[in-house]
Amino acid sequence: MSVHSDLPLKHELIEEAQDTILIDGLLLPTEIGILESEKGRRQTVRFDVEIVTIPGYRKIVREKGTFVSYADTVTFIQEKAASGGHIDLVEDWAEAVAEFVLANPLAERVTVKVTKPEIFDEAQGVGIRISRRRAEA
Repeated sequence: MSVHSDLPLKHELIEEAQDTILIDGLLLPTEIGILESEKGRRQTVRFDVEIVTIPGYRKIVREKGTFVSYADTVTFIQEKAASGGHIDLVEDWAEAVAEFVLANPLAERVTVKVTKPEIFDEAQGVGIRISRRRAEA
């Protein structure tokens, strides 16, 4: 017998805060780096993205069927990695992802972490984490 057996099958949940949509540890081969030794070759880059939705997000999803798609963000990163050519800085990568995410009006803030895990044996990775939010209208 379930400890929740006396609860109604369907009850209203109260949305107290904004939701955060996650993409953790997306690993892709990319052409990145400012050093001469990094040019003309691909190296693995890790992408971690946290997308904070606007207040009332779940209600909008239920009522309108629109949403923030982690799949669209993953596809954007994959396609940019596959065809974007060489990018000098992890900062440029992070900014491009943030700009893509915030084009969705249901996304209010985004944190993007871009890490190069193969640079130093002694470190799990080096890179950048940026946070951006939608400009006030």
